[in-house]
Amino acid sequence: MHREVLTMLVLMTLVSGIQVLEPTEKEIGEGSEVYLGEIGPGQTIQVTIEPRVTTGGILGKGGDYDLATVTKLPEGWKFEKSKLHGKPLQVTITADKYAPEGNYTVDITVVDEFNGEELGNVTFKGEVDITWDVLDVEIAPKNVKVGPGQPAKFEITIHNKGTTSDVFEISSIGMKRWEFTKTVFVPGKSSKTIPYEMTAYEEEEYEAKVTVSSMASDIIQHTEDVTVVVSSDVMGDYKATNNGVLLFPLFEAPIYALAGLISNLF
Repeated sequence: MHREVLTMLVLMTLVSGIQVLEPTEKEIGEGSEVYLGEIGPGQTIQVTIEPRVTTGGILGKGGDYDLATVTKLPEGWKFEKSKLHGKPLQVTITADKYAPEGNYTVDITVVDEFNGEELGNVTFKGEVDITWDVLDVEIAPKNVKVGPGQPAKFEITIHNKGTTSDVFEISSIGMKRWEFTKTVFVPGKSSKTIPYEMTAYEEEEYEAKVTVSSMASDIIQHTEDVTVVVSSDVMGDYKATNNGVLLFPLFEAPIYALAGLISNLF
């Protein structure tokens, strides 16, 4: 009987009620499972944990955990443990850049250093889905007509469908002597629209390709075709005034501004 009471008292001191705050909110204990979300190859997910608990410990009133770390990880993955005595405790987990699609499990351990507050270490499982389908891209317009030296302007909308934030690089090929890249940060589960310009000086029809690539992995990328027609005909020049300022004398600027407005009627 005394042994059973002692066992119950020991178990009571180990009750933790640890709170995972991000990427989802959940109270966990030893052996618990937490779904951490869907990310792409090479992307990083951050797990945030509240270090203070209100049960267990020396007096049964809880205490503070000191560290969170990863104790089991799929091959090729990386992690960074939390700062000691961090408030909150934050662990980052980075998937392999070429991870196949599928479901993966990591073990995260919350540590009471030297068991100083007699909270005991707690290990729980984090579940992560890897998908290559975390990026969608829209470009408008797809066809632009401009005069020589005038910028062809596009709006590129990046849809980050993954749980975690990422940095994407926009680049293009197909325009002679035109090499330009642009990087943009897009939070997880959100979209961002970015202006993008290309310029050519020779009259020609250009079939250009615009590519959006994740900085985390070259597996995550999307390419769209656009057409830029460079023409110096009068109406084309008028329409080009809508895309940027030409190098006209100041006294002629209002005339060409009016021409640009009129050209929109055709």
